[in-house]
Amino acid sequence: MLKDVLDRIESRLEALGLSATAASRHAGLSLDAIRNMRRKVQAGDIHAGVSSRTIDALAPVLGTTASWLLTGDEPNSENASPDLVATRPTTPLIPGRELLGTGTMPVYAAAMGGDGHVIVTFDEIDRVKRPAELENVRGGYGLLIKGTSMVPAINEGDTALVNPHLPPARGANVILYHTPPDGSDNEAMVKQLLNWTDKEWTLKQWNPPEEFKEYRQEWPVCHRVVGVYYGR
Repeated sequence: MLKDVLDRIESRLEALGLSATAASRHAGLSLDAIRNMRRKVQAGDIHAGVSSRTIDALAPVLGTTASWLLTGDEPNSENASPDLVATRPTTPLIPGRELLGTGTMPVYAAAMGGDGHVIVTFDEIDRVKRPAELENVRGGYGLLIKGTSMVPAINEGDTALVNPHLPPARGANVILYHTPPDGSDNEAMVKQLLNWTDKEWTLKQWNPPEEFKEYRQEWPVCHRVVGVYYGR
């Protein structure tokens, strides 16, 4: 029944702190995809069907499986195997209502470079409200994302919210710089950090899925992404 499917979707939204609009957007669906389900249930059409495309697209964003969303016969991601949990995007998704800082911070632009890298230009293109995570962080900034390698965790046109002072963290999305940012254009990459040693970073991207290593000597600077300001 549609109501049961919607109840499972709602439980995952609540567990992940996602809005229906954000989940739909990251799944590449209409922004009304989940809200339309709600409207049907509220109208009493609890036996309506739901397309397999919608379920298949929502499942990875919600950190679970299409089978569980449809039937409930598999555990959700809180009790899932490590392999399932490891596939969930980990960037904290910050709703606009939580961007309530008293100040603003700069947003910088990125342009596509070679091998999926980006060129970050440290000329302000915008200023946005500071999220709580960056309220008192000196040098906190936003980076307007170019490219699709991190979809659905971060979409092209989103603004990554960056704390340049936090240490590396496993599972965090990060921006690695080829040279220390000094106000000039810098080659960078936005990836998920899986692990690191004294010599290498182990990285992951989502689109297409790939895990790879880069030498820390070539990418010495790691800035942590602490949230996402959704594109408009």
